Amino acid sequence: MHIPKVFLLAGCLGLAGSHACAESDFTASFRLRGGFDTNPLLAIGQGGGSLFVAADTALAAGMKADGYTLGVAAEATAMHYAQPRITPTRGGKVILRGSIGDDDLRLDSTSTIADISSYTLRSSELIQSVRAESRRGPIKLFATAEGGRTSLNQANAIFQDFLPDPQQHLRGTLIPGVSLVSGKFEVGASVNLSARRYLQEFDVFGYRRDNERVQPFLFAKYGGDAVTAFGSVLRLYGTWHDPDFTNVDRILFDASLSWRAAPFGIDLTAWRRASETTFPISPITIDTVYSGRVSWNWEPKVTLAASVGYAISEYLDSNFRARTVTCGVGAIRDFDHDLSVSIDVAYARSLLISGDQLNGLVVMSSITKRFSGTPPNSNKGAAAGPASCGRGCPVRLPSS
Repeated sequence: MHIPKVFLLAGCLGLAGSHACAESDFTASFRLRGGFDTNPLLAIGQGGGSLFVAADTALAAGMKADGYTLGVAAEATAMHYAQPRITPTRGGKVILRGSIGDDDLRLDSTSTIADISSYTLRSSELIQSVRAESRRGPIKLFATAEGGRTSLNQANAIFQDFLPDPQQHLRGTLIPGVSLVSGKFEVGASVNLSARRYLQEFDVFGYRRDNERVQPFLFAKYGGDAVTAFGSVLRLYGTWHDPDFTNVDRILFDASLSWRAAPFGIDLTAWRRASETTFPISPITIDTVYSGRVSWNWEPKVTLAASVGYAISEYLDSNFRARTVTCGVGAIRDFDHDLSVSIDVAYARSLLISGDQLNGLVVMSSITKRFSGTPPNSNKGAAAGPASCGRGCPVRLPSS
């Protein structure tokens, strides 16, 4: 999967502050942004700048009563370009959550619906997961069962466009595990067992993409007042049914570190993940991202920030690679009534799988309004904590 530039630049555009939203029954944000992109089609190697305008909205709401919690989170985005030949970007996600029980035994259900359409990607996903968890002193036992249906279509170098029909598959996953909790620390291990079955036995290129995967998984996390950290490593063993696809044996990882010491903040992330692809000769891609952001509260209501990022996509069973380097700076000014204004400048330099090296510059300004509170006639003491957001966010939903 080639990572669209609009998402690679997300770490450079829009300065998310370090202050989490206060707990409430409801929180939401709306952001209107616009600017100029010197090369919107960087992902597929076509130049030509364009003005753009975009809107992002997000919300999270929940309730908590004796023995159970309910919550919903949603986000949507739309981006339109002045150049009529550039396909608009539209996307949305809705997550429904519910849990029942206590530390002795708790059941959690999560339903996710996601859809995105851009100039390089058309994807939709429906996921249902159920998790059982039991705590016995410092020992936590858990198991997750998950099922999903995915439709994927990507811009293809052979057709010079999208595939005639999207690739669709069903996925089943089982994840048993155990962890040890001590104060603010947690360490654990699990194993991810999954299988994928495509609705069409052969894709448009004649490949069978059905596969099974086993992924042993180790993780550790720490949640302090000034420092939060998470790290995980897993080994992916994948077996594909098509003899032309080589079975996969790769080390993957996910790590993040946040440090706050007023007036400064540092956020570092690094991950390597396996992604589905429609590329004809590759079973999957291995995507690696490194990013860092430094923020400075210059004044109580003014935040300055700078960020850098590096991303690479490896198309397995081929020599094709796609690389992108990004950097950006920006500032955000908070006003009364939960209103903020920001300006951002970001630069990207990309090496495409065709061997072409291109670059793009984005200049963008935005205005964000946030909303939060307890609905009328509700119990203020029964607020479920929504997804946290920083100043200038919309609320970001966790990846499913």
